[in-house]
Amino acid sequence: MQTFKRILRYFAEYKASLVLGTLCSAVVAVCTIFPAWIMKSVVNDVLVDRNIAALHWIALALVLVMFLKGVADFVRGYLMHYVAQSILRNIRTSCLDRLLALSLSYYEKQRTGQLMSRITADVMILQNLLTSFTSLIGDFIAFFGFCGYIFYLHWKLAVISIVIIPFIGGLINKFSRKMKKIGSRMQSRIGDISSVLQEFITGVKVVKSFTLEEFVKNRFEQANGANFDETMRGGRINAATTPIIEFINTCGLAIIFWYGGYEVIRGNLDAGQLISFLTALVGLFTPIKNLSKMSNVISQSVGAGERVFEIIDAPVDVEEPPDAVNLSNCRGEVEFANVSFAYNQNEPVLRNVNIKVSPGEVVALVGPSGAGKTTFINLIPRFFDVSAGAVMIDGVDVRTLAFASMRQFIAMVPQETLLFSGTIEENIRFGKLSATHEEIVEAAKLANAHDFIIAQPDGYDTILGERGVNLSGGQAQRIALSRAFLKDPGILILDEATSALDSETENLIKESLNRLMANRTTFMIAHRLSTVIKADKILVLQRGEIVEIGSHSQLLDKQGLYSQLYRSQFSEQVVM
Repeated sequence: MQTFKRILRYFAEYKASLVLGTLCSAVVAVCTIFPAWIMKSVVNDVLVDRNIAALHWIALALVLVMFLKGVADFVRGYLMHYVAQSILRNIRTSCLDRLLALSLSYYEKQRTGQLMSRITADVMILQNLLTSFTSLIGDFIAFFGFCGYIFYLHWKLAVISIVIIPFIGGLINKFSRKMKKIGSRMQSRIGDISSVLQEFITGVKVVKSFTLEEFVKNRFEQANGANFDETMRGGRINAATTPIIEFINTCGLAIIFWYGGYEVIRGNLDAGQLISFLTALVGLFTPIKNLSKMSNVISQSVGAGERVFEIIDAPVDVEEPPDAVNLSNCRGEVEFANVSFAYNQNEPVLRNVNIKVSPGEVVALVGPSGAGKTTFINLIPRFFDVSAGAVMIDGVDVRTLAFASMRQFIAMVPQETLLFSGTIEENIRFGKLSATHEEIVEAAKLANAHDFIIAQPDGYDTILGERGVNLSGGQAQRIALSRAFLKDPGILILDEATSALDSETENLIKESLNRLMANRTTFMIAHRLSTVIKADKILVLQRGEIVEIGSHSQLLDKQGLYSQLYRSQFSEQVVM
C-alpha cells in the first residue's frame, strides 16, 4: 500500500485535470446506468401499453445520453492520457536525476541492463495504472449506482445478488497476490535479457574473437526462457480471472432470474421491473469485471513501482553541501592529507596517504595491480568520498566545493575512451559546450587529430557509431585529448593514455600529451615505466600505501620496489 499511495501522490500536481476527469467518469457511469433505468418504461409503457409518445422520448433520450457519454468518455480518456504521460515523464526524470547524483560506487554494484529495464519497461507498466485511474473511479461510481438502483427496485433480489460479491472479492484478492509476485519476477527477467544483450553488444569483439556465440546464445535463451515461463504464469492467471468470475456471475444470475420470475408470477414484481433489474445486474457485472482486472494491473504496477523507486530512493553517498563553495580559479595545487579510503568497511584500499603536489608538477603513480592507483585519482574530482583525512585543491577541501565549479578545472583522459553517438565535432565539444567551431579545430590540431578528422567522409560532421566503433583506438584517444585541450584544465588526469597503441600512434599521442601537460598539474597512471621517466614525482603504491616517492633517478638509486619493477620491465623488453 505504501508503494501504491506513493504512485498516487504523483497525481497531486494535476488536481484540476484529475477532478475534471473524475467528473467525466461520473457522467459516463450515470449514462451507463441509464439504459437499465429506462428499460422498465420500454417494457411496461412501450411493449405492454403500446404508448407511442413514450417510444419517441425513450429513443431521443437514448441518443442524447449516449452522445453525452461519448463526449465525457473522450474528455476523460484524453485528460488521463495527458496526466499519465506527464507523470511518467516526471518519474523518468527523477530516475535520471538520481542516477546522475549517485557516485561511482553505486554503478559498480549494478547491472546496466537491469537499470535500463527499470527506467523503460517498469515505468511503462506504471502507465497501465495511471491511464486507468479515472476509469477505476468511474467503475466504483457505476458499481454503487447499480447497487443502489437494484435495492430500490427489489431489496430481496438485491440481497441475493450481493451475496456473490464476497466470492468474487476473495478470488480477486487471491489473483492479485499472485500477479504482484509474478509481475515483479517478470520485470526482473526482462532486466536479465537486457543485461545479456548489453554485455554482448558492448563486448561483441571479444565474443567473436573467442567464438563465444554459442555461449552468448545459451545465456540469452536461458534468460529468455525464464522470462517466457514467468510471462506464461502471469498469462494463465490473467486468462483465468475473467472466465472464473463470469461463471460465478452467471450462476448468480440464474438464481436471480429464477427468484425474480417467481416474484413476477406471484404479482410482487412486474415484468418491466424484472427486466430493468436484470439489465442493471448485467451492468453491475461490468464494473466488477473491470475492478477485478484493475486489481491485477495495480499488483503489477506496484511491483514495477517498487523497482523504480529503488533507484529514486538509492542513497547518495557523495553529496554537494548546501553551502558549497564555488572554485572560481584553479592554480592546480593538490594535497592528500592523511587520506584513507575503503569501498567496503574494514577493507581499506588506501591507507594514510600524505602527498602535496605543487601547481604544474607531473606526478606518476606506479605499482602492482590492486595497489590503489585508480582509487587515488578518482578521489581528486570527488567521485568517492574519503573514509578519513581530506583531499584538497588549492588548500580547499573538495567536500566543500560545488561539483561543477571544481570539475570544470579537471580533465580526465581514461585508458578506454568513451565516445558518444553523434558527430566528431559534438564529441569534442563535450570538453566545452560553448566552444566555437574554430576552437574545436584548434583543440584537434593540438591533439594531432585534425588531419585524420578532415580525411573522414564528412570531416568534423562525420557521424560516429556507438562508442566510436568506426574509429581506431588511437583516433578515439586523440578525440579524448581534443576534449581535454578544449577544456583547458588546471588539473589533468591520465589513466594509461598511451597503452595498447602502435608505435606511430603512440608517438603522436605522446607529442600531444607533452603539449597538454605543459604548465598543468598532471597525475598519470602508467604500467609501462618508460613513460614516467620525466615525471617530477613518482609515487610508488603498494597495498594502498605510498612506499616510495621521488624522481626516476632517485628511486632507482634507492634499489626499492620501483627499481625492481623498472628492471623487470626492462629485462622483458630486452628479451622481446
